[in-house]
Amino acid sequence: MRLFSHLINGLPGETHEMMIENVRRCVMDNDIQGIKLHLLHLMTNTRMQRDYHEGRLQLMSQDEYVKVICDQLEIIPKHIVIHRITGDAPRDMLIGPMWSLNKWEVLNAIETEMRRRGSVQGCKAVKQEFENEKTT
Repeated sequence: MRLFSHLINGLPGETHEMMIENVRRCVMDNDIQGIKLHLLHLMTNTRMQRDYHEGRLQLMSQDEYVKVICDQLEIIPKHIVIHRITGDAPRDMLIGPMWSLNKWEVLNAIETEMRRRGSVQGCKAVKQEFENEKTT
């Protein structure tokens, strides 16, 4: 059986470190063959909408999202297929982040950041797996 995971980045109270750890645990603790990485989309008629308008919910900026995705890609082993790194939400229901509607801009920003780093998917996965082997 082939297993795929879906992870949402930017959940309420989630830090950058927590988002990285979620991916690390997902790929290290499970025998998955693919992963979809999503951004939290704030939609109309939800409890989170009220929290957002009352200042209790922060949405990720595009820069924050790009950095998180690139950090996550670096620790996902190369054999795991990345099925999604950004998603869509219906424009008429989306409260934010509005930058997520510019899908190609987001994808290009991720590619640009990976190139700036000289980075590729899984470039930090082997080191991480080795460190885990030393502790078990």
